Amino acid sequence: MRVDDLDRASIDHVLTTTRAVRRRLDLDRPVPLDVVRECLEIALQAPNGFNFQRWRWLVITDPHTRAAVAEIYRRVELPAVEALASQVPADDTDTQKVAASSRYLGDHLEQVPLHVIPCHDGGVQEDRELFTHLGYDTDLDNMAAASTYGEIWPAAWSFMLALRSRGLGSSLTMIHLGAEPEVARLLGIPAGISQAGLIPVAYFHGDDFRPGPRHPLDEVAFHDRWGQPLTRQAASTTA
Repeated sequence: MRVDDLDRASIDHVLTTTRAVRRRLDLDRPVPLDVVRECLEIALQAPNGFNFQRWRWLVITDPHTRAAVAEIYRRVELPAVEALASQVPADDTDTQKVAASSRYLGDHLEQVPLHVIPCHDGGVQEDRELFTHLGYDTDLDNMAAASTYGEIWPAAWSFMLALRSRGLGSSLTMIHLGAEPEVARLLGIPAGISQAGLIPVAYFHGDDFRPGPRHPLDEVAFHDRWGQPLTRQAASTTA
């Protein structure tokens, strides 16, 4: 298929309306594994360093396992939610709304019909040791983290976009990583495999989503040098 044949409006709509879905997840409608397989097949085409393809995916549907993961999640989430609630002003309605939505997800996580845990074969420490050995003179913690999660985030996002195009909602949360070893034991995840998050997956209530509130592009994008505006390209003229 040529670029000119693509339905750009549909692509842009999916890209700009794939939201972190929590409250609107349909907790009663089953999610077919075949649909999840389709979306994961798409995710496997994501870019990754040297094509090492170090991503791994754990799909959880067993209700007892989901309940056990949810129990750990809520235990780890509680102090984070309390800390957030104490710091966010009452009139910051957007952040308060996100916090309430996050609490709702935690309260109902075991009811979400399918969980996906994206994983990475290796981890930040291994990448840090590699970059130390290579003698890089930089913030190795940042470089290692960027290297590790740069391998899995593009694939996870592709997975979520594919879900969205098939009428499913999802969100990416990392809160359970506060008890990552416990979750690994529960799920039989071997040593050397790093969990990168948790993606609850379900169909959603309602018809569609809108683009979310974002800062204007001119406040966050620069040209050639930090702080220099990214101006619009002047239209070319012909004599």
